[in-house]
Amino acid sequence: MTAAGAHRLFDRARPQYTNWQKRVVYDQGRHGKRDETNKHLWEPIEEQQQEIREAIQGGHRSLGAYLRQSLKIGDGEVGAPPFPRDRLTADEFRGPPPELEWELWKEWADVTPRLASRPLYWLLCHITWIEEGRLGRNGHELALALTDGPRGGSEAETRNFLRRTGGLPHERGKTSVFSDCPLARAWWRCRIATEVSSTTGRVVSRENAHHVFRTNHQAWERLAMLSVKSLVVLNQPAVRAAVVARLQLRLQAQTKIGADDVREVARACAQRGLRRSFEHTSWEELAGN
Repeated sequence: MTAAGAHRLFDRARPQYTNWQKRVVYDQGRHGKRDETNKHLWEPIEEQQQEIREAIQGGHRSLGAYLRQSLKIGDGEVGAPPFPRDRLTADEFRGPPPELEWELWKEWADVTPRLASRPLYWLLCHITWIEEGRLGRNGHELALALTDGPRGGSEAETRNFLRRTGGLPHERGKTSVFSDCPLARAWWRCRIATEVSSTTGRVVSRENAHHVFRTNHQAWERLAMLSVKSLVVLNQPAVRAAVVARLQLRLQAQTKIGADDVREVARACAQRGLRRSFEHTSWEELAGN
């Protein structure tokens, strides 16, 4: 799928994508507390959730057909980067180990950040990968990978499914694609780790930067959230490199970092921009070296 072709498909599929996601999850802010007084609201949603469950139980072709129908996408319209492995186990899909994340990044290095930042792009890719059987072929395999099975009820199953195949942007915002979708998360971690290594002249290796991102899920999510919501200066390579360099030192000193560490370090680096333009400040100076 070329970038131009992908964007044309996005424009056509985006309304169906948004409406479909809103139809299949119960939002208390929008629908109110679930009780007998609004049964007319949540019963149709449960029916939609049951459709997803049945599509998953039917196997990879059944699920692919369901997603195409939901987004009104025909055969041959969806392309995806080649998958490096014949199939992933449920554990590999939900939490790719470091070597698998780098394997995926190497195969998908031509994907542009503009595409990779869009949940719909990843859902379109997942349709292809699901139909190819990359995430499992029978209902049991797919349920383990995509929903964790019926343990949490239909609402939890559905939310897991939406998050893991691209994100839940109408509730989680732009952070969702960076944090909730395992394969998108892998791409972004490796891309940013590679950028950090290049920006620092390999003072921070891409492997060490990647390790910082993987050490704590909440820390990675906080970094993503700050980048897209409140401290957008973190998207400047020098600032991001400085943040990662500081976090690497902190990780060496205390063996573990969390979301609070990320917020503290990111704000400290961002405040340096109040005194001098980031365009004229090296990553070393921002890092406090």
